[in-house]
Amino acid sequence: IRAYILSSLCATLAGLMTVAQDKGITSQAGLLTELIVIASVIIGGASILGGRGRVIGSYIGAMLVALLHKVLREGVPIVREVRVGDTVMQVKATSTLPAGAIPAFIGALLILAVLIEPYIIRRKLPQRLFARLTGRPLPRIVEAEGVAIEGAQTRGSTVADRAVTARGIGRFLVRRDALAIILTVMLWFVGLGLRPDYWAGLPNSFAILLNYTELALLTLGLTYVIACGDIDLSVGAVLALSGSAAAYGLKVMGLDPVSAMALGLFAGLLAGAVNAMVTVGFGLPAFIATLGMFYIARGLASWIVAGQQLTGWTEAYNLIGRKVGDIFSHLGIPPVGGFLGEILEVVSVQTLWMALVAIVAGVVLARTPFGYMVYATGGNRRAAGYAGIATGRVRFQALMFSALCAAMAGCINVAYFRSFNPVAGQFRELDAIAAVIIGGGSIFGGFGTIIGSLAGAAVITLIRALLQLNIVTASGATLSLPQHWVNSFIGGILILAVLIDIWVRQGGLLDRFLRRRRSSETRKAANA
Repeated sequence: IRAYILSSLCATLAGLMTVAQDKGITSQAGLLTELIVIASVIIGGASILGGRGRVIGSYIGAMLVALLHKVLREGVPIVREVRVGDTVMQVKATSTLPAGAIPAFIGALLILAVLIEPYIIRRKLPQRLFARLTGRPLPRIVEAEGVAIEGAQTRGSTVADRAVTARGIGRFLVRRDALAIILTVMLWFVGLGLRPDYWAGLPNSFAILLNYTELALLTLGLTYVIACGDIDLSVGAVLALSGSAAAYGLKVMGLDPVSAMALGLFAGLLAGAVNAMVTVGFGLPAFIATLGMFYIARGLASWIVAGQQLTGWTEAYNLIGRKVGDIFSHLGIPPVGGFLGEILEVVSVQTLWMALVAIVAGVVLARTPFGYMVYATGGNRRAAGYAGIATGRVRFQALMFSALCAAMAGCINVAYFRSFNPVAGQFRELDAIAAVIIGGGSIFGGFGTIIGSLAGAAVITLIRALLQLNIVTASGATLSLPQHWVNSFIGGILILAVLIDIWVRQGGLLDRFLRRRRSSETRKAANA
């Protein structure tokens, strides 16, 4: 408790100093600062698993990040010789790196700093080198294991047993994804009550689905990663990297739509392969590996397009972000009449593609041996290894699938907006993680369903849609809900979902309530 209070106090003092220095404040103050601070602490020598860390090291890490940011941003003064006819002049200039170099360097520095722990500190390379030079016995290497984390991963294992023994509505309520499904239905009826004339119409329904598709695609891949006991903080940045590669291929290289999409998917899969190799091959926590890729991919995406917005390419590529009716018009197919025609005029290709990927991902996770291996790996990695499961390969494939989903979302993002902006996908990784947790996934691994994650993404999308809704009052005036509360609502629901998981499911409150109810009914029947 004291550590959290001290952290909040330091953040408060930093905020007050920012206000005093800038002589003002905006809603964007402190944007992404938490990730930079985490990177500084890790670079300063702290362990993400805990047990090691010094204040002086964190200060040095923060100073290194700040100096790196300043040098890379402001550049290095140079002197160039310019020849004009027979006259040679020396001109002072500044040599700067291209756009996106700063976050890419910070991400690479973060990964290199963390590699020091397992390959230099834990293996005692300086001590072993000194022992070899002096002829002394080599020091003993003690392998540290995350026993505390593995123990925490098995805490919710009794929930599945309760789901089997429960009956009726109780069988649904003990499901980890029940809360997200209930919240989705409740939020839909809230919107229906606020604007019955607009909310249930086909245009609004499919407009919500359109906004929902990108987040849903990201959550599909993250469900596998989180169920494995890992985390992927780079999905938003990989989305931007894939989108930038596809846009660059279309605009600069003049590629056809299929080749441009293949280039975008390849860029995303390459980032996923780096995540997987650093996590599985080098043994780094996925949090650190993907945090480094978060900076690297975002920097590369900005560098590819030189920090500018790209637009203006063949409309054939944009069809994957359009409605089905637009594709019929582009191909010269006569429109379909009736209710089906109305559906085709509002449903988008990206929504259909997301639904197809969701069905395949759901079946694989719930009904195939690979899905069982994912749950086993996340539930107890050591026990899964003893059972003959190649846990490293399972985690590798989960991270690759997460990158593939992010890459597909990036290619679709370019087609939907008919352009690419380097800030595409910003904060989407946090929304996707929140959606999986709200949908019943466990941050410790071993749990998570596709339908629950999709419901969690629907909760976040519906909250944003409700806060953008213009409510018509009885007097005929319109009322708009405050937009700045959206993140507060999402954060509150996220905490509520975790508390319900701890108190209601793992604590067995619902199970005890149902047993008391059944026992009271049995006593009444016996007395009668």
